[in-house]
Amino acid sequence: MLKNKYKKKNLNVLSVNTFTLVLAIIFLTIGYSIQSRDFFKGTFINEVFIILIPALLLSGSGKRTEVLKVKEFSFKNFIRVILVVIFSYPLILLLNGIFLTILSQFIALENFPMDYSHAKLKYLFYICLLPAICEEIFFRGALINSYKIYGGKFAILMSSLVFALFHFDVQNFIAPLLLGVLFGNLLELTGSIFAPMLAHFLNNVIAFLTARYVNETIFKYLNQTELARDIGSLQLYIIIVLGAISIVSVIVLRFLFVRMDREKRERDYLKGEHERTRYIQNIDFFNFMPILTLIILYFIYFVVVY
Repeated sequence: MLKNKYKKKNLNVLSVNTFTLVLAIIFLTIGYSIQSRDFFKGTFINEVFIILIPALLLSGSGKRTEVLKVKEFSFKNFIRVILVVIFSYPLILLLNGIFLTILSQFIALENFPMDYSHAKLKYLFYICLLPAICEEIFFRGALINSYKIYGGKFAILMSSLVFALFHFDVQNFIAPLLLGVLFGNLLELTGSIFAPMLAHFLNNVIAFLTARYVNETIFKYLNQTELARDIGSLQLYIIIVLGAISIVSVIVLRFLFVRMDREKRERDYLKGEHERTRYIQNIDFFNFMPILTLIILYFIYFVVVY
């Protein structure tokens, strides 16, 4: 009885994956075309009509609030999520920087400067708030719910991979992948979709503010330091600085995650959630054929663009 009850709370994997593939194709063709003409209008259409509404339709096959984990989000976890995002940011920058350094040995990296001529509130809504709501409902809500029949860790990793693939940008692959893992863990540790939404929003705000007001100033300052001249590479110097900061970040993050995990285990025990691990299924690779097709599509797009 418990096994059947558990299954009914999860979306069908093949249906979700097929839907994801179709949406990715629409995003890459129609969505990209609209966004290239009008960035803000295109962003709104992509986020709402290609990501949010399909996620809500998919989750409607079950109890929507349960599927998407629309649950209470405590103030204590609210503060923890803020701290996690702040201390994760330099670590993700470091790993992304290392990836781009390696990638630059094989392809010529391109710079896509952002146009900051519009009002700040417009950016905060379209590139910070809107994606945080729409993308979390789809990638952390619907996808993790469907994949969870294969285990929590698999669900987080697989949904993060799909999240990264959906960006269709090899230069912007590692950061979304790592952020997906971070957001997925926050969803599981807090039990609420509002945790990854908040984390996603804060990460986007930090990225926007640093890109607009901070990065150029920091780069100029670091480039003028004696240590940067001794090293002979500003890029390597920045990686070293981020590495030092990341050591502190890892210590703080471990402290936060250990306590959040302890509280989650206590909640799961009281609710009997720990019993569900007995019913983790073996992975059916047929259900992931659409995702394999998405990976192939991603590499075809990479070859055509680069």
